[in-house]
Amino acid sequence: MKNISDWLDEHVNDVNLDGNTTIEQQAEILRAEAEAAGYSAEDLNKACEGDIAGYLKNRRGGPAGEDADGKMAGDASPIIPPGFNQQ
Repeated sequence: MKNISDWLDEHVNDVNLDGNTTIEQQAEILRAEAEAAGYSAEDLNKACEGDIAGYLKNRRGGPAGEDADGKMAGDASPIIPPGFNQQ
């Protein structure tokens, strides 16, 4: 059996990210999948440093240094949506 960290690395991206589920619901799904795979909720909490939802949010945030809006740290310019006419 893999350790919980290796399991997380492989399964964190498998959680469904449709727009209808909250990060807390996604954390519950991941917890249920971990338990089904033979890991305890305590093991998962330890691997996620006590915050499964926060762990998912950090892992799903995109490339390092990018915030939820897709901007790099220190970038004050707004992100212009595709198709936006600047004229």
